[in-house]
Amino acid sequence: MRPRTYLAGFALMSILGVAPLPPCQAQPVAATTASTHRLSAAGEGSFEWFFLLVDAANDLGLWRKNGLEPEFMLAPGTAAQLKERIDAGAKVGFANTAEVTLARSSGVPVKTVAGYFGETGAKIFVATGGPIKEPKDLNHKKIGILATTHTSYRTVLYLNKKLDIQAEPVPLGALANNLAALKAGQIDAFYSAEGAALALVDSGDVRLLIPLPEVYPKPYAAVVIWATDDAIERAPELVAAFVRATLQSVRYLQDHPSYASELYIKRTHSQKNVADKVVAALNAVLTSSGRGSGSDLVASVAGNWRFMKESGAVSADTAVNIEEVVDARFLPPTQ
Repeated sequence: MRPRTYLAGFALMSILGVAPLPPCQAQPVAATTASTHRLSAAGEGSFEWFFLLVDAANDLGLWRKNGLEPEFMLAPGTAAQLKERIDAGAKVGFANTAEVTLARSSGVPVKTVAGYFGETGAKIFVATGGPIKEPKDLNHKKIGILATTHTSYRTVLYLNKKLDIQAEPVPLGALANNLAALKAGQIDAFYSAEGAALALVDSGDVRLLIPLPEVYPKPYAAVVIWATDDAIERAPELVAAFVRATLQSVRYLQDHPSYASELYIKRTHSQKNVADKVVAALNAVLTSSGRGSGSDLVASVAGNWRFMKESGAVSADTAVNIEEVVDARFLPPTQ
């Protein structure tokens, strides 16, 4: 019986745990063919780096091939929500890197086990022909951000520190809301991590001001796979299978951009030129090594934590041993 997929509207998703895994989204481990392990998981959302992975793995049968049957549901976008999911039985999933580290620092038994999204795909956009010509011009300006994630808010704090400016984050939600507010003069710039925003550059609606990888720490891991301490200790084969299937899906999307574009169109009903732009932007930051943007997962997670500290999102004296936050044993061998 094919797993059911629960669609989520959250920008950030995570996966729930070791019981059955249902629908939607690697490194290999001996995958059983006689019996399929079900896991509850949350990993779908409105962003392509969640739903494309899930849809491709479902479509290609990658979960079943790795002995899993995941069921995806609404996932947490914050460290507190991640704890709630784990308390409810979640064992493995997707999340923004910072939320896993924050959860671990507050005593939640969870670790990062792979980083499939390296450098951030986020960017700052401004009006074409507007007064903002360079990043410093954002001083005392309003920047539209997402209403559902902490990451975009932290980005404005980070830019304020990095550029020595005072910009104001304005939570507006979806890309369409930010574009409308920009055109109405309610904001001066906006944050977007969606590939679809690049199509607005091509149409002349906006101009790219800052590709955020240019200012973020390096190496870096933007989105990771997490697993609970209990799953790592008691069911390592399930964790390994989930990592493997996810990275296999990433590699397939990278190797078959036309297929990825078709999946994007099917899900979003976008025009082909928009889908191609989204997939190209996504594939530039996806990584099938599981190690983030560098060759070392620990270093990539540490880069993300540097971003958190330098943005002021966490106190500079918050002590976190990144090597205790990361378990890299489930990654594929280096080439």
